Amino acid sequence: MTITATQLKQQTYLLDRAVKEDIQVTKRDRPFVVIVDAHRYEELLENQKEEKRDTKALFEAFKKESKNVSVLEDKSIDLCKVDEEMYSDIF
Repeated sequence: MTITATQLKQQTYLLDRAVKEDIQVTKRDRPFVVIVDAHRYEELLENQKEEKRDTKALFEAFKKESKNVSVLEDKSIDLCKVDEEMYSDIF
């Protein structure tokens, strides 16, 4: 649902709809803020934290596995020599 800031000021009952759906408030025909239900907001925060933990874990695993990469004399990385264990869970 999209409403204008003026509508929100004049029709505060529209906030009740935020429980069912997100409300985008515009100002001068531009997106201004989004109003979400408090429960949904908590879910979004938890999802963000999980994604950060997952990303950190993947990065740590990459750093650990990247030690198995051989470097050629010309300082370029030979991707053919990456340890097969790095991709064993994918294939």
